[in-house]
Order: sequence, then structure tokens, then C-alpha cells
Amino acid sequence: MERLPLSANKSNLLRLAEELSFARDGLELLDEKKQALMAHIDSLSTKAERVRAGMSLALGEAYGHLQQAIVAHGRLACERAALAIRAGEEVVVREKSFMGVALPVVRISLPKLLPGYGFLETGVSMDAVATSIRGSLEAIAELAEIEVGLFRLMAEIKRTIKRVNALENIYIPVYEATIKHMEGSLQEKEREFLFQLKRQKARRGEVGNGFV
Repeated sequence: MERLPLSANKSNLLRLAEELSFARDGLELLDEKKQALMAHIDSLSTKAERVRAGMSLALGEAYGHLQQAIVAHGRLACERAALAIRAGEEVVVREKSFMGVALPVVRISLPKLLPGYGFLETGVSMDAVATSIRGSLEAIAELAEIEVGLFRLMAEIKRTIKRVNALENIYIPVYEATIKHMEGSLQEKEREFLFQLKRQKARRGEVGNGFV
């Protein structure tokens, strides 16, 4: 096992023990963060499926009305009417923090629908197209909020997993191996010191007995 290139002494041993404890605490916090991120990703993914289905339904309805309008009034008339439509929406984007990740919060404000086209070459089907598209804007804004949030959460969980793996598989094992080696070296030095001390005492005892 790879070890840190440090000399075996009590000062280094104490410092490494503190750093190892800090690394283990960090690993625990990162693991909790990973679990929280995964839970939030699952929740947002489920919500995204629901919102996406609602948006597809609304846009499908708008497309159906558009086909009717084209049949009734012609493609050119529909294109001219489309140029005159202004939803007048106001979009406000803020951010909120979740586990250190900035997630967007999108709010869309829609005024009362007032078609900008006249009565010439238009009809109920065109009004239905404008109403359906307007109704889908809230779902589009909500889906954009969710998908951007999911993208940022996925990027953060990849970074978090990378840090967890680095601590779990590299840093902590290296620290543990270094501490174990250092403890063994210090114990060996202590045994050698005690052995030399006993030899010195024995020699002094022999010298003292020789003078008696």
C-alpha cells in the first residue's frame, strides 16, 4: 500500500491522525450529500415526466387546431396571423440553493390574451391555436426550470461521487497505511530504546559489582 513520505515521529503521527479524522468526517458528509442529491434528482425526474406529458398534450392540441386553421383559411393566412400574435409574457428567473447547487426558479406571467390579428381570413380555429399555445407556456417554463436543475444536479453529483471515491479509495487508505507504518516504526524505536536502556543498566550494575 502506498504511504506518505513522512518521517516517523509523534508530531507527524498526531497530525496525520487529525487529518484522517477530518477526511472521514468529510467522507460522511459527502455521502449524505450524495444521497440527498440522488433523492432530489429522482423527485425532479418524476416531476419532469409529468410536466413533459402535460406540455406535449397542450402542444398536440395546439397542432390539431393549427391543422384545422390551415384547412379553413390556408397556410398563408395562418402565417400572417401568427406574425400578429404577441403573448406579452414576462419571465422572471431566480435561483435557489440546494446542497450548494444553484437551481433556477422560473416564473412566467401571462396577461389576458388579446389576438393581434383582425377578423379577415381568421376564425375560431386560429383563436384556439393561440389559446392552446398560451396555455402551454407555463408548462414550458416549468419544464425548462426542472431540466436545467436536473442538469446542474447531475453535474454536482458526478463531482461529489468523484470526491467520495477519491477519499474512500485513495486518501483515507494512504493515511491509514501511513499511520499504521508510523505506529509500527515508533513502537520498534521504543522497544529498541528500552532494550538499550536495560543493557546500559546491566552494564552499570556489572561495573558497580566489580568495585565492591
